[in-house]
Amino acid sequence: MNPCKSHGQKVLIDVDLPGSKKAESAGPLLSLIIPTLNEAENIPALVARISRTLSTAHEIIFADDASADGTADVAEGLRDEFPQVRVLRRTEHPGLSAAVLDGFRAARGRYLGVMDADLQHDQSILPQLVRALTTHDVAVASRYTPKGGTLGWSFVRELQSRVAGFLSRWALGIDIKDPLSGYFVLRRSAFEAVATDVKPRGWKILLEILAALPGARVAEVPFTFRARHAGESKLNHRVALTWLRQLRELRRERLQRSGDRRRSVAQLSDARSTTEVVA
Repeated sequence: MNPCKSHGQKVLIDVDLPGSKKAESAGPLLSLIIPTLNEAENIPALVARISRTLSTAHEIIFADDASADGTADVAEGLRDEFPQVRVLRRTEHPGLSAAVLDGFRAARGRYLGVMDADLQHDQSILPQLVRALTTHDVAVASRYTPKGGTLGWSFVRELQSRVAGFLSRWALGIDIKDPLSGYFVLRRSAFEAVATDVKPRGWKILLEILAALPGARVAEVPFTFRARHAGESKLNHRVALTWLRQLRELRRERLQRSGDRRRSVAQLSDARSTTEVVA
């Protein structure tokens, strides 16, 4: 039984399914982008866990924002044992969303994925996320679907997260339980269809992608968000304010697109009425 919950209508067709000989020979099936800032302590364990989990061809791209703790050097030092590791040393336009988009542009895989470097994202569901893309455009690892959850969170933090998710669903007009997840995969074809519309603002790049793909079919795969292993959380008041600004801008853009569509329909209706009178 498929544990995924799906949403949406449109499916972007992809010809070769995971595991096929043609798909494997064309390069990595999955490019997993991991944005990093001072996560050196977590990198060896993360790469080992991902590599043990994924049996399909993949590459792991660390998009590093000039970490002071040598994160990029640690990742590059793993290449002898894990040749699928690649490192992007970013020196301009810092930020999680910009790092992810740079990783997408450098990726060679047919599927694109994003996960954190802090070991809070359960790598064991990666195969489920990838399989979901045989019938969906986007697959999201969800804390708030049945069997999903969080570990070590206080009641206040859980409440804040759920309220933020509710506001995000309302602003974008989407029916997804965890639109603020930082752990997801999508088809390259889906990203390329909207690449020029996705802006590197804020820390929640999934919001940008979902806003640009309103008709996409989205699957949610439950997972338990774990406690941080090492390093420091990047969540602070500045991140929260940036998310609020991002949400306001996305809602304004959504309403503007809706208004443009209504005007286009009205103009088409007027044109048809004029044509009928002339005839």
